[in-house]
Amino acid sequence: MLKIAFYGKGGIGKSTTTSNVAAALARKGLTVLQIGCDPKADSTLAHHGGVRLTPLLERFKREGPGLNLHDAVYKAPSGVLCVEAGGPTPGLGCAGRGIGMVLEFLQKHDAVKAFNIDCVLYDVLGDVVCGGFSLPMRQGYANEVLICTSAEAMSLYAAENIAKAVENFKGRGYAKLAGFVHIEREHDGEDRALTDLSGNLGAPVLSHIPNSPLVNESQKKGELLIDAFPESDVAAAFHRLADLLWSRFGEGK
Repeated sequence: MLKIAFYGKGGIGKSTTTSNVAAALARKGLTVLQIGCDPKADSTLAHHGGVRLTPLLERFKREGPGLNLHDAVYKAPSGVLCVEAGGPTPGLGCAGRGIGMVLEFLQKHDAVKAFNIDCVLYDVLGDVVCGGFSLPMRQGYANEVLICTSAEAMSLYAAENIAKAVENFKGRGYAKLAGFVHIEREHDGEDRALTDLSGNLGAPVLSHIPNSPLVNESQKKGELLIDAFPESDVAAAFHRLADLLWSRFGEGK
């Protein structure tokens, strides 16, 4: 079973990557659950035509602890099962704690068995690796961590910090660092810096996502890129990444 958490600097393209990889996996005939772990609840927008799902934390408040699992998980037109954790009002409460509540709810009701899930993808807030935001890597929810980064200095700085957090949990049975996804940017630094970081950490660069205006165009359309521009180089890169992740970490594992 593939259980992988996507981390990286805020705004780098994690949600775009997670969503398109999730949809690509679903098109292989796999049952995929995507869990948005961000108070903004915007991870799964592209699966639903740009419409935000009602976060589970809001539903807990409105409907109480008796919320039914099958009512809590939304199936998108892409075939991907979607959950948005959500979070408290900005400045009030702990968003990390909210993520913990949602993950515990899914575990308590054995969502993996209930939906016969093959792949679980966690889209985790920005580069935060403290408290509840580290739960996907700390508590056995994910088996692997994939860091999305450009070759820009600040993105690489965030990537290195995330990698250090993963290393701190090494030996405790928690998720391990699978590698990096290089999301290219117009003003990217030289690939050498990312190559050096990859070598120093012993974690490969698994994929290169081309810099393309089609990413923004698909977002404006409220569509997955692999749907909006299926013949593009970017779509092909997402499909290759999905194939690689399944073959390396999911199939037969």
